[in-house]
Amino acid sequence: MTTIGLIRHGITDWNELGKAQGISDISINDIGKIQAKKLGQRLSQDEDWDMLITSNLLRAIETASIIGNIINRPISSTDERIREINCGLIEGTTEEERI
Repeated sequence: MTTIGLIRHGITDWNELGKAQGISDISINDIGKIQAKKLGQRLSQDEDWDMLITSNLLRAIETASIIGNIINRPISSTDERIREINCGLIEGTTEEERI
């Protein structure tokens, strides 16, 4: 049987500010790094993971890299087809600003 795990990237400063990220290439922040580390530790206790595939956005790559270091798996590939959608002009704005 194949097991597939879907993992969202760690938190970013824009997440904390309520800003739309879309395809803006935002890094995870210190909390996001802690989240990724904790998840990596949990995943290392489960089963062996064969590969990591991530979107090509920095926040996803950073999250996967931290997890991969803990479970001893490099990122197998990146794919733009699994990244967030392009939010156009609303990227970097809060809901309040958009209203």
